[in-house]
Amino acid sequence: MTVTTLISLLLYMITCSFTPGPGNILALNTTSQYGWKESKRLILGICLGYAFVQTICTTAICCLTYRFESVLSVLKYVGGVYMIWLAIHMVRSTPFEDLKNKKPTLKEGMLLQLVNVKIYFYISTLLSVYFIPNSKTPSDLMLYGIFAVGVGSVACLAWAFLGMRLQTVYRRHFKLINAVLGVFLAYCAFSIVKG
Repeated sequence: MTVTTLISLLLYMITCSFTPGPGNILALNTTSQYGWKESKRLILGICLGYAFVQTICTTAICCLTYRFESVLSVLKYVGGVYMIWLAIHMVRSTPFEDLKNKKPTLKEGMLLQLVNVKIYFYISTLLSVYFIPNSKTPSDLMLYGIFAVGVGSVACLAWAFLGMRLQTVYRRHFKLINAVLGVFLAYCAFSIVKG
């Protein structure tokens, strides 16, 4: 991989991984409401879901290219509906809910990533533009995939950390913050379905 290609790859990965998306917004919202201790299962689910989607995309692009587009067209609608549901739940939630009855789960984090079409397109672009053309062996491709999962996980953790830092602000202004985050999540859903 040339230096120019590497710089382009890193800029693309940082931009796509650290900009607001469903996983990052959910990580921010969850840690701002529940703190790290109660949110870490969900964050782990988001990261594991990302790794699972990376594996799905790699397999699909390398082995089933002609079927991949039809899967994405269905997933974008399923993902859009799920993200709208999350946005509505986010807007309606309060920091004063009984947190003992509702704790963020690993399953919720993984489910979000499995229907998060943004990362399917992101990973597909990484694979087709950067990873596959610059891989000589399957182990090279696997290392690139691990690197992509690492960058995505660091981005998710950065948003989660931001949520923890904003806990006191969140408790004072939760209605406004939930509304803004809900709108961002709804925008993600509409842009994925539209695109």
